[in-house]
Amino acid sequence: MLLRHPFIKFYNQTKTVSVIALRLAEKHALGGRDALIIGNYLANRVPNLYTHDDDLLKLEEMTWKSYTMKFIDPL
Repeated sequence: MLLRHPFIKFYNQTKTVSVIALRLAEKHALGGRDALIIGNYLANRVPNLYTHDDDLLKLEEMTWKSYTMKFIDPL
């Protein structure tokens, strides 16, 4: 049931995603978990990341190659 939910998507962590995450972590001083999540979302062209994390919200957005993802506080 959860796998077929219309508002939930599952993305694989690939070698490419890991490389993107390592480069983002280095460039933006991100922790490993944040870097992997952001790297995966950027690789899969997710436009927005909704978060309450002040450190990410300060960045406002992140770009990988020609794709940009925005960090948005849902409240």
